Amino acid sequence: MTTFVAGGIAMAAYAVPGVEDPDAMSVTASSATTKMTEIVVGDVDGDRFDDVVSVERSTGKLWMYAGAARVEIGSSGWNGMHDLAAGDFNGDIMADLIAVDQASGSLWLYPSTSKGLANRVEIGSGGWNGMHDLVSGEFTGDGKSDLVGVEASTGKLWLYPGNGAGSIGGGSTRVEIGSGGWNGMHDLTAMDLGNDGKSDIVAADMATSQLWLYKGTSSGLSSRVAIGNGGWDSMRDLAGGDFVGSADDDLVGVEASSGKLYLYPGKATGLEGRQQIGSADW
Repeated sequence: MTTFVAGGIAMAAYAVPGVEDPDAMSVTASSATTKMTEIVVGDVDGDRFDDVVSVERSTGKLWMYAGAARVEIGSSGWNGMHDLAAGDFNGDIMADLIAVDQASGSLWLYPSTSKGLANRVEIGSGGWNGMHDLVSGEFTGDGKSDLVGVEASTGKLWLYPGNGAGSIGGGSTRVEIGSGGWNGMHDLTAMDLGNDGKSDIVAADMATSQLWLYKGTSSGLSSRVAIGNGGWDSMRDLAGGDFVGSADDDLVGVEASSGKLYLYPGKATGLEGRQQIGSADW
């Protein structure tokens, strides 16, 4: 085990015997970070350990939490970007960022360079500000990162298959995987619970405050199962990744009232009890 501090978050990385790509770290509570939003998780620097990436509200800067300190990977303007998602869209084994320009509705890909982000590439020319809760995962079974999002006008959930070369399918190639009602969910995130190699969707229900798991099937989603019985309306910026080195992904999220960052270790049937991993104010 190696312990290090990342931008006020103490992290411990664990090698996992027999796991090809562990992407594993655990995190312990420490000093405050100032009012972050749009939290995403992915191996942006290519070291096989998941990183936390987030926008600082007051400055519009984009920060990556990995290694000895947090690293600024976007100097400004990120307050105008929404629905960040992290995934390997160009096939170089590093997680790239996708984000929507709220003003123009364009969808942009920011390829990772391991130490930061390369020049952005427009992969969706407009209308993406009509989508919300974009998440990246492996939903089609072809080993390439895909994009999933909710269409605000219909409440439908759409899958945009990735081609592994820096683009996603749109128009007639997108696939409806949720017929309606998704406007009633918030903070969608992609996780693999059950270690079957397929991304699942986890989302919080605005009406009931329950947390629901929708298992991925490579062709859509299975019937949902409750994995959190209440109180999830008090959480925001949920994101999934491998933090504790187990076979199942884990969930992180911010408690809105306190600004504290919590980790919920994953298991095949849901989530373990939470642990505080970041002091106020996230």
